[in-house]
This record gives sequence, structure tokens and C-alpha cells, in this order.
Amino acid sequence: MSPLLPLVLLLVAQAGERVSVPAGSFTQGGSTSADARWQRQVDLSAYGLDPTEVSVGAFARFVAAGWDDERWWSAAGRAWRDGHPQGAGATLRRSGRGDAHPVVAVTWYEAQAYCAWAGGRLPTEAEWERAACGPDGARFPWGDDEPEGPAWFTGGKLSAVQSVQTQPVDQQAPHLASPLGLLHTAGNVWEWTADSYRADAYDSGDVRDPLETRETPWKVLRGGSYMNLPSYCGCQHREPARPEQVRLTAGFRCAYDG
Repeated sequence: MSPLLPLVLLLVAQAGERVSVPAGSFTQGGSTSADARWQRQVDLSAYGLDPTEVSVGAFARFVAAGWDDERWWSAAGRAWRDGHPQGAGATLRRSGRGDAHPVVAVTWYEAQAYCAWAGGRLPTEAEWERAACGPDGARFPWGDDEPEGPAWFTGGKLSAVQSVQTQPVDQQAPHLASPLGLLHTAGNVWEWTADSYRADAYDSGDVRDPLETRETPWKVLRGGSYMNLPSYCGCQHREPARPEQVRLTAGFRCAYDG
């Protein structure tokens, strides 16, 4: 399908629907990102993933029903929440957009707690990459080209965020979806993953169900955002960010065991 055709909306996710990713192997990393230029063969167990990013409306339901419940927070997350009892606040998380848009201005701790409340967890880097672009090492979910249509920045050099220019989480041109049907895995908002960030994370070689847990000041964001050039939105690009950092460009989706 030509990227110049008018946008056709793809509505994929009913409440609670998940994409099942079968067990299998893929090559993680590639030549399109500086610290992912090394590659390794990864074996993954079967898992599930939300087809969409978590929306403003869904996160508001968590705030109302689960924010104060200690069960959903890690020890570090509880310490962060106790110092920030409202988080960034509902106004910033919404940023003038409707309930169907991706929530932004959420820290890694909030994303982790939401996913626990929803019965899941944050995806690992490897799980995210495999589901976002398939097993064949494509640069983007749809292939290697840079079409018009994704919610990413194409106007030249980056500038300060003037407004939050996302697309609704359940709406995207069908030809831009991932091979498994995930939406907005390139652009729209960065997505938190479970891993700590290390530039040498792939030095361990071939591995099964990897999760980087060595302590560092950073976690890993994937997928780029509406404020990033396409080079930041590729499947292999890894972005370090402090877990307590609030960004108007960052959100998340959840993964599930089995």
C-alpha cells in the first residue's frame, strides 16, 4: 500500500485483548543504532503484549482504583510515589488530549505499577523488539523505508515540545502496524521497557529471555516519539532515561507471561 494514500483507521483492541507472541528466536540489534550495532541471537518464551499503548483514560482508571494500593508498587516505586503523591498530575498526563490518546509524563515506576495492577508487567527490550518489528531485523514495523504517516517529527532539527501531538492509541494506517498487529511501535510516544540500560548489554552473546538487571542510573525507552526523527524511531534504537524522569514524549504498553 502506498504511504501517500489517505489514512485508514485501524481499530484492533477491545478491552482486555492481547496479542500473543509465540516462543521463538530472533536476532536482536543491528546496524541502525549506535549501541545496538552488536547483534545476538535471542530465544524467547511465549508471551503476550498489549496491541496499543496505554491511554489517558486507562491510566486515569488506575489512578482512581490502584494508585494507593501498595501491592502494585516496587519498594523503589513506593519511595518515589511517597515523594510525588500525585505523580506529574492528571493535567500533564492528559496534556490537552482526549482519553484515547497515549498517556504521557509517566515515570518508569508508574508504568511498572500500572502493568502490575493490570495483571502484567513491562516488556523486556527483547520482547518489545521482537513484537514491534518481527523476527527478520526490519528497521521499522512495516519494513525499511520511511513513509509518510507515522507520528514522528519530519520537519528538520528537533526543537522544544510546543504541544503533545500524538495519535489515538487504537488508530493507525493498517500498513504501518507491526507484523503481529501492534500499533504505534514507531513514533507516537517512547515506551518504557523493564531493562536497565547498559551500552554493553548485548556483550553476553546468545541468550534466553534476557532481562538486564545490573544496577545503572537508567532504564530503556524504545520506539521514538512524535518529537523524534525517524532515525530514533527504528526497532533497534535504545534510549536511556532515568526511571524518575517525566517526559511529555514517554508512555508505555504492558506485557504478560505465557
